[in-house]
Amino acid sequence: MTPSVDLTTVSRPDILEECRDQCRRNPGLVVFPDSLDRRVWEAAARLEKERLAHPVLVQSPFALRTKMNAEGFFRSAFTVVDPSSPARLAENVEEFLAIRKAKGKDVTEEQAVKAMRCPLAAAAMLVRRKDVHVGLAGNLSATADVLRAGLAVLDRKPGIRTVSSFFLMISPDGRRRFIFADCAVVPEPTASVLADIAMASAEQARRLLKEEPRVALLSFSTKGSAKHPRARLIAEATRLLQERAPDLLADGELQFDAAVVPDVSALKAPGSTLQGRANVLIFPSLEAGNIGYKMVQRLAGYRAIGPFLQGFEGGWHDLSRGCSAEDIYQLAIIALCLERGAMVTQHAA
Repeated sequence: MTPSVDLTTVSRPDILEECRDQCRRNPGLVVFPDSLDRRVWEAAARLEKERLAHPVLVQSPFALRTKMNAEGFFRSAFTVVDPSSPARLAENVEEFLAIRKAKGKDVTEEQAVKAMRCPLAAAAMLVRRKDVHVGLAGNLSATADVLRAGLAVLDRKPGIRTVSSFFLMISPDGRRRFIFADCAVVPEPTASVLADIAMASAEQARRLLKEEPRVALLSFSTKGSAKHPRARLIAEATRLLQERAPDLLADGELQFDAAVVPDVSALKAPGSTLQGRANVLIFPSLEAGNIGYKMVQRLAGYRAIGPFLQGFEGGWHDLSRGCSAEDIYQLAIIALCLERGAMVTQHAA
């Protein structure tokens, strides 16, 4: 049996650098529907210059050229897809009508035309067809609109019913890395939804952390120390998760310290399979996840990369409207690695 390793003392390669290397060897295609934005142009130009990705901007070429000229950004090498061009619009409308019919949610042709003129929906269609590897939006659009476009066009990943999100959290010295979920999408998850989020997040750990996922479902209670419906919800989510994925190393309900500090785990949860070494943290609600990642980011100096959406069949991700060009650049690189499986690693023995 392989002895356990204290991951806080292990020197780690930088995930972003590893993803850069992967993309440099095999550049992917990234579509940006919120492309009337200088931050996107700067990130796209850098991705192209460093030969990491081929950017695709979904927008009226006239509107894009006018905006770039007005802002003094003179660059013509981007691939631009016009969602309103007759041939593309007709193709998208036909496919969208078929998608809605298959879901038992028929729409009129007029409604389909209106939907497919939207850059978000047209970009999601490129992801669906695998004409591009990844779509990044949300720098201008609301999260609800980005999700709505994905839900209308994209299928779910097999076995996953819930669309959720995660952040990649990296300590200042790079030695500790975690997946935090859900921090951006699902406000009040049920036990079944929490199990879904945990399963999707475990797969991200396999791909990004180069570690076997060790999933902790968090609560204010550890193993029944508090008798409360909220704690019982997490215990039920843990039961469902273990039933659906019996080979996954997972435990709950656990307080944060019992999940990530071995000495505390030995005191509070001596029988826990995680032994205080969780690397995937599943929060009980959106408010807890959102507050939690920001506290770790701002007070402990962790790097927070994300949010990344998970659950869609295809790479479709929501940027923060307050993001920088650097944020867009980093998310594009990591999203490419996630979608193409470039970071999948050998599982520990």
